[in-house]
Order: sequence, then C-alpha cells, then structure tokens
Amino acid sequence: MFGRKKTVKLDNPLLVAFFEEDGSLNVRIDPDQLQEPGWAGIILADLESHFANALAYSGKSSSVESALADIRAMYQAEIENPTDTPTGQIEN
Repeated sequence: MFGRKKTVKLDNPLLVAFFEEDGSLNVRIDPDQLQEPGWAGIILADLESHFANALAYSGKSSSVESALADIRAMYQAEIENPTDTPTGQIEN
C-alpha cells in the first residue's frame, strides 16, 4: 500500500527513479528487459495509473480522475516544451 516504508531488496529492477540531494531526478533503466519499444508505452500507462492512485490516496489530489487529468496535461506540456534534456548513457 502507499506510504509504507519498508526495505525491499530489488534483485533485477527494470526501472529505478529517485531525486538527488540537489533536486535533480535520476532514472536508471535496464534496456535488456525491454523486448520492444512498445513496452515502454505500456509501462508509462501503468505508471500513470499508479501515480494517480498514490496522489489521490495521499490527499495530494482530490481524486484519481483529477490526478490523471493533471498528469496528462503536464506530460503533454513536457513533450511539447521540455524543461530538461535527459543525459546519460548505457552502462555495463
């Protein structure tokens, strides 16, 4: 459930995202686990639902539907006018 803090060992994570101390977002993806590009779309849609549920559950949004609308609006705005350019490379 949302909000619980417990230690979980991730043996083979597909995606890990966290904020650095300076506020920058760090995302790590294991591309070997993605069989084709379309999988990323399915994962993004699933993440959208999980984020909306978490925001509604935590009271940061009035409802799941409201959270989804806000997420989709911000996503589209970011696609049209990126606030950041991801950097990085594939690491072995």
